[in-house]
Amino acid sequence: MPTNNLSLKSAYCRFGLLVLSGMLLTSAASAASFVLDSFDAPTPKEFTVITTAGDFTTPGAAGEIQTSTPSVPGGVREAFLHVYNNPLHSVSVLQVGDGNLSVAQGTGAMAETLINYGAFTRPTGDPSVGGPLLNLDLSEYNALQFNFSGVEDALNLVAVFYTSAPLDPSSPLYYSQSGLNIAPGIPGGPLSVNLDVSNNLAFNWDQVDGIAILINRSGPIPSTSYTLDHVSFETVTPVPEPQAWIMLLIGLTALPLFRPRSLQRLLTRRPIS
Repeated sequence: MPTNNLSLKSAYCRFGLLVLSGMLLTSAASAASFVLDSFDAPTPKEFTVITTAGDFTTPGAAGEIQTSTPSVPGGVREAFLHVYNNPLHSVSVLQVGDGNLSVAQGTGAMAETLINYGAFTRPTGDPSVGGPLLNLDLSEYNALQFNFSGVEDALNLVAVFYTSAPLDPSSPLYYSQSGLNIAPGIPGGPLSVNLDVSNNLAFNWDQVDGIAILINRSGPIPSTSYTLDHVSFETVTPVPEPQAWIMLLIGLTALPLFRPRSLQRLLTRRPIS
């Protein structure tokens, strides 16, 4: 009989733990994902070197790497490195391909990286002619996730979205923008961060036609470096706090662990006077 009781208690505990695990799993964060860019192309990796400073139209002040790749929306990615302050004429380098985009700003150089997709690109080479309309439905996503394998210092991240079909034609809103400042836990360490992109309900997220990512404009620290491996749209749902019924189930599951006499003493114990 004692053996049967022990087996029954053990089975009851296992059942309770299974039910609890199932409830916790169904309460966990759900996620959907859409990869914007994993920087696999081009192969081999391409690079551009900048030693002067100026605006985007100044030769040598902005390096561009334009890549045709079917793995990104619109099939074309444009990556720019713009050095806008470089008193020492140091060397800054942009590299793209083989699984990442990396930037190394020269000593004292202030720079920004611009990554364009869809309508923000200019595949014809004519700045007045935009790229293809992406017609992406991003309504189910609320975050743009950046995965860096290495970040030397604090960075500014900005994402700009364009739609050719605003929700209210009488008061059209063609653009939406989100941004934040980030820093790695240790200099040069990896960093993963989610940028909220669902903060503008007036924007038409059902049809996003252009995406532009800006890294480090007016960045606080010159001479920095970073390596970006992956950018994706995510649906991030916060994990809820444990509910009262979960705590109750934990208690009920633990009851069979007590011996009957020990449980009786626990329930009838008088308070210490």
